[in-house]
Amino acid sequence: QSVPKLSFPGGVLVGCAAGFVNVPRIKGSHNAVLSGILAADHLAGALAQDRGHDELASYEAAWRSSAIGADL
Repeated sequence: QSVPKLSFPGGVLVGCAAGFVNVPRIKGSHNAVLSGILAADHLAGALAQDRGHDELASYEAAWRSSAIGADL
């Protein structure tokens, strides 16, 4: 499975847009939800540091070591 670069300045790709769901089989919907949670955690940390328009490189690095990366 191919996953694109997930973070860019001011935003991230999560769920279906990130390629974590096989839509025809409705497989991986749990990964879509987990990617949203993971992104929100990293976004909250960035906003607390007043980094609202930065690239969330920590999210990009973290998904591979999370349950999403283990499943894929």
